[in-house]
Amino acid sequence: MKRILASIFLLATIALLSSCNIAGVASYLTTPDPEQEALFVLPNVPTVVFVDDRRNVMHPVRLRRVIAEEVTNELLKREILSTMISPRDVMRVSATNDKYNTPMPVGELGKAVGASVVIYIEMQAFGLTSDGLTANPRTTCNIRVIDARNRERLFPADPAGFSITETMKHVTSNRVTTSSDARKLAEELAKKLGVAVGEVFYDHTTGRLGDNLERK
Repeated sequence: MKRILASIFLLATIALLSSCNIAGVASYLTTPDPEQEALFVLPNVPTVVFVDDRRNVMHPVRLRRVIAEEVTNELLKREILSTMISPRDVMRVSATNDKYNTPMPVGELGKAVGASVVIYIEMQAFGLTSDGLTANPRTTCNIRVIDARNRERLFPADPAGFSITETMKHVTSNRVTTSSDARKLAEELAKKLGVAVGEVFYDHTTGRLGDNLERK
């Protein structure tokens, strides 16, 4: 009799746990993803993205363009801005000026290419590995939004800028030990940073626990 009662209790417990699990899954599936509001609403004026790497943390240099173009494409695709100037134009002006003069102020760079606003990205770190063997892609930048016409910072309030760090997890070691794979990985990391910068300026879902483990 005791064995029968124990078996009944065990089956009831299993049934209860199963129903809880099913309810939990159902709740997870029907609950909307958490959303992060835009941290700053860009004015809808001609805008250019400029990536500055005075620290020389990015190799090759073309990764600057990859980041800038990713931000540009994100903002245009989501119709955040109507007019954006090619990052290549502002990079060309900057490179020509730096060859003969001291670096131009960000506002002057913007005006030189017809931009009213500059999304200025200052690179702080960019690397694929910390020891040459273990893959640990990580990049950090500070961003500022500059009114080129009035020479003032629109975002953020902190003059140091708004810091963004992106990482990539679960990357196999061979992707940093072979040059071709390392180039592809560096481009993926650059694009990931570009998306993160773009997300500062529009509402987006952030992912639930377990959905977004890579983001730091």
